[in-house]
Amino acid sequence: MQEHGYFQMEIVDQTLIIKCFDSWNLETVLRLCKEYKELVEQIKDKPWACLVDLSEWELATPEMWDEIIELNKWGNSNNQKYEAVICSMSLQKSLMEESHTVLTNVDTKFCENIERAYEWLNSVGVLKI
Repeated sequence: MQEHGYFQMEIVDQTLIIKCFDSWNLETVLRLCKEYKELVEQIKDKPWACLVDLSEWELATPEMWDEIIELNKWGNSNNQKYEAVICSMSLQKSLMEESHTVLTNVDTKFCENIERAYEWLNSVGVLKI
């Protein structure tokens, strides 16, 4: 099946920045999980963060959440220490909070915009702005 929706990812300092767009299906999530792990290999020798920008994301199919929970478990056991999440809808925040219950080693902060997320990640030392 063809992917629906898309994302952009990059490493800046000790932070993986993910920007999500449109509505996703399982194929998009599977590719995200694969590329996420490949990129984090570059920074996981030291504590790292993930910034997830959902401000232009329109949710996804329900089966996606099992993959995200597994990805969160992987991050939790691979030196992730922080996660900043930007949500444009309260439903996004609720779903993300539920998927974050497995992040026992990770401090999560929900932010209104990218500037606040950058400020927080800078304050904890994983992103220099």
